[in-house]
Amino acid sequence: MRRPRRPPGAISKQDPGGPAWAAPQLLIAAFVLLLAVAFALTGGAPRVEPPPAVAGGGSPRPPVVVEVRFVVVDARGLERPGYADVALSEAEDSSARLTAALGALRDDLLASGLWPAGVDAATGFVIELDRRRLAVLDVPELPSGTRIGVDDELAVMRSLVATARAAANADEVRITVAGEERPSLWGKVAPPSG
Repeated sequence: MRRPRRPPGAISKQDPGGPAWAAPQLLIAAFVLLLAVAFALTGGAPRVEPPPAVAGGGSPRPPVVVEVRFVVVDARGLERPGYADVALSEAEDSSARLTAALGALRDDLLASGLWPAGVDAATGFVIELDRRRLAVLDVPELPSGTRIGVDDELAVMRSLVATARAAANADEVRITVAGEERPSLWGKVAPPSG
């Protein structure tokens, strides 16, 4: 028996027609093979360089030893300059420099008996405001039961202000106690108004 002949251009279910390599499964396999060869020839996955290091974001800088100046004012109002070598992480930071000078001032006043023993050193912040340098000093509160005389508190207040002016070249000095503005430093002497 003979098979009936199909007319040219007719599609038969038994014979798909066309070359065997044109089957969709073979075309997809060939395309995947082509991509794999291209990937292998280019050296694999693309290399991504790490981002450049950001200034100050890497390893911490070693501390720099700088000399800070502080001023001790005694109960009679006489000023005596003092100097201390301190280690700072950044020598150009005015606030850190002022805080270091205030720490050195506390140590000197503590040795002379003017600074109360249970009170930490003040913290200093330097702000440029309308072309003027403002130093804000934050002094810790006195522990309950600690007493300080008016003359000693006045000497501490004057020493804080003189040190801020000397160490930070401040045009204006403001003092807060435990982060708040108060009518007096530790109950007796009013902070300077400017």
